Amino acid sequence: MKLNYREKVILGILLAVIILIAGFVGLVKPKSQDIEDDTALRETKRTEQQEVQDKIDQIEPLKKKIDATYQETNKLAEDFVPMEEINDTYMLDQYMREYADESEVKILDLQLEELNSQVLKYYYFTPEVLSEDLFAASDLNGDAQTAFDQLSAESNSLSERTEEEVVGTQYAVKVQGTRENIWAYMKAIEDIGDTRIISSVKFQDYSFGELMDDTVAEGEGETEVDFIVSFYSVYEMAKPDTEAD
Repeated sequence: MKLNYREKVILGILLAVIILIAGFVGLVKPKSQDIEDDTALRETKRTEQQEVQDKIDQIEPLKKKIDATYQETNKLAEDFVPMEEINDTYMLDQYMREYADESEVKILDLQLEELNSQVLKYYYFTPEVLSEDLFAASDLNGDAQTAFDQLSAESNSLSERTEEEVVGTQYAVKVQGTRENIWAYMKAIEDIGDTRIISSVKFQDYSFGELMDDTVAEGEGETEVDFIVSFYSVYEMAKPDTEAD
């Protein structure tokens, strides 16, 4: 079949359109899909990068927080007897004898308990209303109840706290001395620190011999006194390695 010139032109145009469509479908469209995929991947990577950067940004504040907690923990631990002292019976006995020598009291007997785990309780005053009906009748304006609630706030708070576990021991010592020297010995123990506590004091003769012997001048008599001193300690926290990679 012969085609005239006009038909040939139309056929050429149709072929060109077909080729363009085929090229778009075969080349342009896949490239467009690749661009969309790459764009989505880029956004995903950007999100991942931001998440990583956020974590990196949190590292320095976290390190500072860890170091601050470590410093605060050490400060709290300063009130306790160092573990090496409470764990070494010779060292503990040695410095307790030094206080006796300085106070000029004579040690007659002493016993040191083995270390054990103890619960350190909170000491606080708990207010109490003896007659609630009488109290309510007298509190016309509610001022007494408000004052009572404020007084109870500390004990309520402390009673709800968890009692912490510590390492402890007791040092039982019998000493002999004058009233002045016994007071000096008690003061020396009191000044050692907050977690070295005189738990018990028992006087054989509270008059220091003055009532039993009228020849003993005031302040010159002696008596025996039994002391129980409680010691508390905690393990030292290892310094966190916040500089590690």
